[in-house]
Amino acid sequence: MAAVRIYLPTYRRPAMLPRALASLRAQTCPDWICELHNDDPDDPQPGQLLAKLRDPRIALVTHPRNLGGTATFNLFFRPTPEPFYSILEDDNWWEPDFLATMLATAASHPHVTVFWANMRVAAEEADGRFTDTGRTLWPESGEAVRLFPWGQPQQICGALHSNGAALFRSQPRQDFQIPEVPFAVIEPFRERLFPHPLALVTRPLATYSLTRQTARSRDVGEWAEMQAMLAATFFQACPWTEEWRRQIWADARAQQPPATTMLILAAIAQPACRDLLRHARWRDWWIVVRGFLRRPGLYLRLRRSRAHRAAWWQFLEDTAGARWREASGSP
Repeated sequence: MAAVRIYLPTYRRPAMLPRALASLRAQTCPDWICELHNDDPDDPQPGQLLAKLRDPRIALVTHPRNLGGTATFNLFFRPTPEPFYSILEDDNWWEPDFLATMLATAASHPHVTVFWANMRVAAEEADGRFTDTGRTLWPESGEAVRLFPWGQPQQICGALHSNGAALFRSQPRQDFQIPEVPFAVIEPFRERLFPHPLALVTRPLATYSLTRQTARSRDVGEWAEMQAMLAATFFQACPWTEEWRRQIWADARAQQPPATTMLILAAIAQPACRDLLRHARWRDWWIVVRGFLRRPGLYLRLRRSRAHRAAWWQFLEDTAGARWREASGSP
């Protein structure tokens, strides 16, 4: 049995897939097996590439139909015979010691389920080349591993971990299946299922690519609705103090652009969060009103969200509540 099962999803990326596979095969830890998931059953190129590589550790899985990003990723978050599993997206790539470092980190933190590494950011140019931006997703520090308990500000409507640089400990009867939500929010939805703390390896061990084409929706209204849903369910179960409430607003105002909009949208979408509005200022409201004037249907969409997206709301309410109880030590 291998130490780790790698899932490599691909969809019409013939120029990028060879680089991802090369980074996998260059790992200093050779104790892995890989499932290459081709989400376009009419595309023969992934199979042709594997035939040339002739690496017995890599098996091709061609989907009978195009599943899309969310359904494809749901295939990966289930218990495996191997003690760990990981995901290498076809547009990203790993440093040679990614697996060795992550497995060593997992061995030294046996009670942690989810690990992820810092990533460098590369941008795709018009000619298909990728340029290093000089940025990383997390600041590098002298602290090799950082543990994050549940309830971080980034988790209000986002996620800490990155799918493309993560290692998951496989546990019997433990899967992390999420509803069929837009691809842009699969990480924050799924992170609400993870037992905490989560562990970050602060050294960059992978590269995150900003591609010119993406599976993420450009629907601004949908994005606002998802942000409001995530924020509202986070705060609804949160045992917060007044001091922390004021700090959340101060931090939101300090961001560029200000993140106060998501606090107000959360209160509009979920009446149980109306108490959030006590700290809103006129300028915070003006930003929201200006957005509604530009997109008149957004307000109605938010007010109807709980009825139209009832299953998604229930999933987030249940999982956020479970994480807050876990954080407080309650059963």
